[in-house]
Amino acid sequence: MSAVGPGPLRVLYLVPDLRVGGAERHVTTLMPHLDRTRFTPSVLCIGEEGALFGDLVTAGVPARALHRTKRQAARALWDIVRHLRRERPDLVITRGYNAEGLGRVAAWLTRVPNSIVWVHNHGDIEPRGRARELADRVLDRCTAAYFGVARAQIDYMTGDLGYARDKIRIVHNGVDPALYETGDDRGAVAALGLGPDDLIVGIVAALRPEKDHETFLRAARRVADAVPRARFLIVGDGPERARIEALTSELGLGDRVVLAGSRPDVPDLLRAMDVVVLSSHSVECFPMALLEAMAAARPAVCTAVGGVPELVDDGVTGCLVPPRDPNALGDKLIAVLSDETRRRGMGAAARVRVETEFSLKTSITAAERAVEEVARRG
Repeated sequence: MSAVGPGPLRVLYLVPDLRVGGAERHVTTLMPHLDRTRFTPSVLCIGEEGALFGDLVTAGVPARALHRTKRQAARALWDIVRHLRRERPDLVITRGYNAEGLGRVAAWLTRVPNSIVWVHNHGDIEPRGRARELADRVLDRCTAAYFGVARAQIDYMTGDLGYARDKIRIVHNGVDPALYETGDDRGAVAALGLGPDDLIVGIVAALRPEKDHETFLRAARRVADAVPRARFLIVGDGPERARIEALTSELGLGDRVVLAGSRPDVPDLLRAMDVVVLSSHSVECFPMALLEAMAAARPAVCTAVGGVPELVDDGVTGCLVPPRDPNALGDKLIAVLSDETRRRGMGAAARVRVETEFSLKTSITAAERAVEEVARRG
């Protein structure tokens, strides 16, 4: 690792792909907003482009996809090496396991001055394995820094991952409040059969096991019995869809739950929701979906996992409940839905918190400062 020369820092972000997800949205919001007088950004996907790739193209950020699969690791490494030799970045940021491994090896082979690993998880769904742990220890020698998005990650990064504390920097995610209107509008959900008199409880999350839609649905059953006007909107798609549909039917919620799938109009959908839920049981870090809900002045009832308590001021901007506890989640939702004044007050407080602490501008400024510090220190 070495310091870089004068002029804008050439920063390349290497990722597996840019499918819809919070970590992926972080890339497509960070890179276009870097100060072009200080940074020259670019993005490289190892696999396919993904649905968010076009956001970079629209913003004028150079981006390319290699279309390599996990079984083509050797070819992907050679492609990355050639790309780095051609682009000659001053600093490479990696996110995602195959990107973290291949990217740091390629950066070392091509003498890129600095490499950063940006960690977006708070744990591992599956054990990392001894081979991966050994690779991380070896690659640590050519890693300038490890960035996280929540203070709650520090114990995981120093303990489970074994990263040195002095290499870790936390840069909270942020959203642009100007992109989120705070008024109520049911127009986006009218076609879904949801009406102006319904009390809509929404969840925006990929349909994956760690998001724990089962707890959401079991809480919904409890709420439905106590609040006749309550309806439940699930936004997102993924491998758990069939299981979620089956459980919805099993719980007798077929006429109360709407699965909207993946949608491009999330800001509009948020304006139709009376309360937003996040029911994850693990690995949640600093969820973009929750930030967006807060920016739209929606109160949130969330499981107290990962960095969520850093976002939600319990009882002020939303409510926190234990993970995997549908009764606690349901009871808190009933209380919030039954008190409109409290509900609107929490939503307004959530919006203010985003504006003052978690805006995109604040996040970008912190990221720029952290990247420059790493480059200068190298």
